Amino acid sequence: MLTGGFEDSMMKSRLFPVITATVALLVAFCIGFLFYLSRNSQPVDPGEAEELGEIHESNLRAMQQGLEDRVAGAMTSAQQERMQSPLGLAMFRKCMEWTEFNDNHPGETAALNERQACTEYRQYVTSGITPD
Repeated sequence: MLTGGFEDSMMKSRLFPVITATVALLVAFCIGFLFYLSRNSQPVDPGEAEELGEIHESNLRAMQQGLEDRVAGAMTSAQQERMQSPLGLAMFRKCMEWTEFNDNHPGETAALNERQACTEYRQYVTSGITPD
């Protein structure tokens, strides 16, 4: 019974970086799509173009702020600082690399390294404790 809860916790923890990356990719895709539409649409007069540009910028700011608010609501500022620190980013990269490697080449060693790297990253973000 305890194992199921632990596995659920591990799955949720493992998915957080994936969800964050997915949201970032979705925002990037939306920006690219809007850029594509703006370049390939019918000509508009300069006044309309300026207004559309302002609306576009406003929408981008609103989307970015919404994303930041959601992430900030779930994390303390100290955790956010640790995530954005050079060590936090390096640990996140290592976790993601092992996750990708384990997805492409499943095995006991890859799973163990992924689990260790991602656990160390989560531990650092939540508590500030660095791996030995």
